[in-house]
Amino acid sequence: MKFKNAILSIFLGISLVLVSSCTEKDPSVLKIYVRSNANILMPDINVRIVSDINKNEGTPEYKDEVRTNESGVAMFVLDELFDEYGKKDDKIAHFTVYVYDTTEFPKLGTAKAKQYLTTTETIILDN
Repeated sequence: MKFKNAILSIFLGISLVLVSSCTEKDPSVLKIYVRSNANILMPDINVRIVSDINKNEGTPEYKDEVRTNESGVAMFVLDELFDEYGKKDDKIAHFTVYVYDTTEFPKLGTAKAKQYLTTTETIILDN
């Protein structure tokens, strides 16, 4: 009886290790909140991110552009970018953020994202 319990315990322990190692990692997401100077979230604004390849960490080339949703949030999923990193690289990406509203020139900002985390930045427009 003790032998059966020992075998069952070992089998359950190995099963738990195998199941826990197969869990999927969280996505790498960068959220940019765009606000007016009155602190109101702004929907339907173009937001572009461009990787800053000159930083010490060596962010690979990357650019993407989306419009803010009805809540004033532009969401970028960066898993594809982080797949380009080597195993020993620090999985940190630096970006320049361009926010295009109705003005002639974009509002500039910076953002830094890490793999498997959701990072947020807020850009406040001058209008």
